[in-house]
Amino acid sequence: MKFVLNILKAFLINFCFIGIIFANVSCPSISPASAEDSPSHQVEAIISDVICSFRDLNSEGNGTFSSTLNLTKKKIIPFIDLEYATELALVKHWSQLEPRDKIMFERDLKTSLIKDYVGTLAVINNWKNINASVSNNFTQSGNIAEVEVLFFIDNENSNQSATITLKLIRKDRWRIFDLVYLSVSVLDIERIGYDSKIGRNGLENLLQIMLERS
Repeated sequence: MKFVLNILKAFLINFCFIGIIFANVSCPSISPASAEDSPSHQVEAIISDVICSFRDLNSEGNGTFSSTLNLTKKKIIPFIDLEYATELALVKHWSQLEPRDKIMFERDLKTSLIKDYVGTLAVINNWKNINASVSNNFTQSGNIAEVEVLFFIDNENSNQSATITLKLIRKDRWRIFDLVYLSVSVLDIERIGYDSKIGRNGLENLLQIMLERS
């Protein structure tokens, strides 16, 4: 389990790092609502907005867990399609759920993401050494798109780079529903986790456990 959490934390760091080049050149950033309605422009705008906000937070010396949590809820969560991500994570179980139960699983996924990632966000402090490039050569099929982002750390002690793929869906706007790094998907990890919980407890019992915990 610790290995899985470390992977998830690494994914979050990658997600936060990839927009730093735009934060450097365009803070305050263009809001996603004002950006061009294409997958690559929306990714750039979303990430820039996140990075600019966290840079401001840290420059003011307010990078506490509580302030990071509040900023995450305001700047990251709204640009994740939790409903679609939860549907993909639950696969066949999704169709068996009542509307109220689907909302409960969406909240559970949101809580899981925040719990796993906010602590990592709160300790990031080397923003100035991170650069990135969002590819304009995205792929799109209907309302689903994939955008590649190259990010790299450039300083005297490290010269590393990596490419991640962000998957987006467009309903009322483009939102991210998955992140893939080295062929490993965040949703695949969440799917394995839910399959294991449902296998141990059964779907109804898991819902009861989640209800008691809320």
